[in-house]
Amino acid sequence: MSKQQRRIEWHPKTQKICQIPKDGLEYALVSEDYRQVHQLVWCKDFLQDAIYGHINHKKINIYGFEYNPDTSPPIYLDQTRILITNWKDADFARKLLENCQEFLHEIEEILKLRKTVIERCENPPPRYRKAGVFLLNGSKRWMHAPPMISLYTLLIRVGFVHPLGQSAQATLNQIKANKLIPYNHHPGKETDVDLVADVFKGIKRILKYGDRRLFHRNIQQNYPLNNQYGHVFSIHQMHDSCGMMSFTTATNKADFPHWYRFLEK
Repeated sequence: MSKQQRRIEWHPKTQKICQIPKDGLEYALVSEDYRQVHQLVWCKDFLQDAIYGHINHKKINIYGFEYNPDTSPPIYLDQTRILITNWKDADFARKLLENCQEFLHEIEEILKLRKTVIERCENPPPRYRKAGVFLLNGSKRWMHAPPMISLYTLLIRVGFVHPLGQSAQATLNQIKANKLIPYNHHPGKETDVDLVADVFKGIKRILKYGDRRLFHRNIQQNYPLNNQYGHVFSIHQMHDSCGMMSFTTATNKADFPHWYRFLEK
């Protein structure tokens, strides 16, 4: 981590957004000139919605989340820049800079991606000062297709409970087998144990073939305005049917047949 803190132009919480997660990690994209693109969100699917709006120069309004390419800071496509924080976690910085960073870097080595660089942000909003807000500067390939940004944000969360010195694959296996308590853990509710188990085959597919082979080289084709049949591809499809869950089950195969060329028969 850089010793110098990164100055961010903060975005206020202006919208009441309908989100299934109500606590834990919050995320927000950051522009080239270090402006927070949208307010912090718990639901990571809003990140792919904002990217979709930016690429297609289309105003997005879904479940109370808004992104307007005419008024919002532009998303920086040459690097994946994401703010993360958890105001309830007083030990947030240590977990991020030790456990999560080690976990992410191993995954990035497997995929031959530029390793994520982490910076602490200056003067965060009062609610977040105890935990701190951090900027992750990752490879642009993490944004190149919706399943990739969905995977990146999930892996960030998984990394917070990664035992130091253990392989990343072992950490994923332990969470899937319910032998490692995940960061997103709420007894009686769906947790990352369920999520990792549900998308495990999709994670393995990406690690096996790599993002460059699986997804379109042209980013526009991974965030289309229209599907291959010329039908309008809605923002609700992007939000609900383009993350890691849909990629794993191939429920959107009709819209993205290219993504599934290597599916095991």
